[in-house]
Amino acid sequence: MQKIIGPENQVRYGVWDGPIEFNHHDFALMDFFGKEIKGLRKKFAFHSFNYLGLLMEDCLVGIAAVSLGYAYNVFAYLYKFDQGKVYEFDTKGPDLGMALKFPANPDEYQIRFKKGSSFLNINKSHSEGMLSIEANFGKKLEISGEFPYSLLTHQPLRVLNPSEPSRWTFTEKCSPLLPNRISVKYENRELVRDPSRTTLVYDWSGGYLRRETNWYWAAFSSVLPNRTKIGANFAALVNESFFPENAYWIDSDRQRVSRCIFDFSQKDPYKPWRLWDEDGRMRLEFEPKGERREKMNLIWTKLYFRQFVGKFSGSFRPENGQEVQFKDVWGFTEFHRSLW
Repeated sequence: MQKIIGPENQVRYGVWDGPIEFNHHDFALMDFFGKEIKGLRKKFAFHSFNYLGLLMEDCLVGIAAVSLGYAYNVFAYLYKFDQGKVYEFDTKGPDLGMALKFPANPDEYQIRFKKGSSFLNINKSHSEGMLSIEANFGKKLEISGEFPYSLLTHQPLRVLNPSEPSRWTFTEKCSPLLPNRISVKYENRELVRDPSRTTLVYDWSGGYLRRETNWYWAAFSSVLPNRTKIGANFAALVNESFFPENAYWIDSDRQRVSRCIFDFSQKDPYKPWRLWDEDGRMRLEFEPKGERREKMNLIWTKLYFRQFVGKFSGSFRPENGQEVQFKDVWGFTEFHRSLW
């Protein structure tokens, strides 16, 4: 198992298809003039988050745990395709390791959150090949599931990139994950009708991100009518010059994409989006149907993001294999701006 931080503060950038030792504490963070940053300033500079998107036949659930070093955020929402967003849970607080415990290890971890009657437990082990989630938000939204997930069988996209000259970010994306078991209840009513058509979008990131961070993001997953499993993760404004965070999966076979263009209206993002790459490996249209948004303007930190849910239509053209076409596959897009 190789460490991501080597001798002489070397960050081992690249694509990581095998297990790693996430020894981020060994990294010497430097300021603009090359002086080492220590103590709370270093702790506050390390950010990590885990996002899970559950997609069912007539609804979806988005779940996130975010640790910023000085503050945490946990949220979840339920969106029904015929009604819109019917429930949202959102809580924030100082990141003291009490309400939210978020160990920084993308290969093996147990995330724990508890506040009042609400809780979120995410267990992940690539060595054991399993991801599980147990959650109850506001005594209304209950989730219990277990998903086979390993480096060998699912081929996640794992890249380690420089964020700026003295910072870096590691991210892992994968889609779709299919459950061994799954239950999603809202007000004690089961929402999962067919577990074989329930899929999960997975996203984990951690590192010393830029003080000012921006991105566009898109992800979706589905089991098509012919039983082909597809999933995707695309991003822009983050790592186009290094190891892109772009890939799609066809029956767990990963196809990397070098660069993704997001074409949408900033004035009216409910107009259809177009996504494509210059090599013609993917062509997508996204039709937004609803959103979750947040805006915060404080002295130290600023945040503005809008996460849209809606339907993707388009095609994938793998290097070796047949083109896969699809229509009205539900998923997520987002534009995110933060000063943190």
